[in-house]
Amino acid sequence: MTGAGEWRRILDTLRDGRRFLLLLHVKPDGDSIGSSLALGRALQKLGKEAVLVCPDELPESLRFLPGSDSFVRPEAVSGPFDAAVFLDCGDLERAGPARPLADLATVRINIDHHLSNARFGDLNWIEADAAAVGEITYRLIRELGVALDRDMAYALYASLVTDTGSFAYQNTTPATHRIAAELLELGVRPQVVAREVWENRPEPALRLLGRALENLVVDPGGRLAWTRLGQEDFQRVGAGPQHAEGVVGYPRSLRGVEVAVAFIEAEPGVWRVSLRSNERVDVSRVAARFGGGGHARAAGATLSGRFEEVAPPLLDACRAALDEDGRAPA
Repeated sequence: MTGAGEWRRILDTLRDGRRFLLLLHVKPDGDSIGSSLALGRALQKLGKEAVLVCPDELPESLRFLPGSDSFVRPEAVSGPFDAAVFLDCGDLERAGPARPLADLATVRINIDHHLSNARFGDLNWIEADAAAVGEITYRLIRELGVALDRDMAYALYASLVTDTGSFAYQNTTPATHRIAAELLELGVRPQVVAREVWENRPEPALRLLGRALENLVVDPGGRLAWTRLGQEDFQRVGAGPQHAEGVVGYPRSLRGVEVAVAFIEAEPGVWRVSLRSNERVDVSRVAARFGGGGHARAAGATLSGRFEEVAPPLLDACRAALDEDGRAPA
């Protein structure tokens, strides 16, 4: 965690500035979207201008959030800004086509909970023990003196739910539940969020899941399992990479599996790799070896090449991590 002085400077910048740029990362998830919506609304309630930029289409499952139609594309933005705020963005590259917009701001503020964060901001607040950036954003809003409303509560609750797997992952803490309880008291209906995020899936997503299960491979010994979804799988069921969200959770759910991997061919020859572990293995260390990063139990990387070339080295690294970390006490 960064020192308290850095936190105060971030608060002072947000209090003193008048115009802010909030930048989502590519392929935005519930944490990035929810945190940005909540902070953007808080800044607006303080009488400031907040421009929210999304480099990609928002996932269908999160378009129910109040204010989700307020995001603009990078090409529609003009400066200057007092600060550019990155929430849940591990490095500048993750901002994709929105990255050059940061140059329109006087200060870059980087707020994240990934230990692998590159600390690219002029001001950085990295809190690796936070379950989601939504937790940090909640405290930020409180300390700015803004009263949370129902719309902000929905955004923050979506952040917590998505990054904790509905409070089932190891990153869930008592603080996470205390914040969630307050958000429910503000009017969040958890059944609405659960239905929209987890259950309101388009048909291509389910058919793609079928392909992923057909492609499932379990290593001898049962501690490592992986699946792949190539371009041919997407084409066969009429799905896109956005429909592969959460696929890695299925090999992870197998009895006896400690490390799960999903190889998703987002475009020809480009594989987005998701890694998950259950109790012991730090998959962020595996991801880092391949230019990626993340958390101990959830990480990712992007690999380029033929599957037969890129998969074996990564799977071997997982096996080595199992041999090292998988035998240590949990």
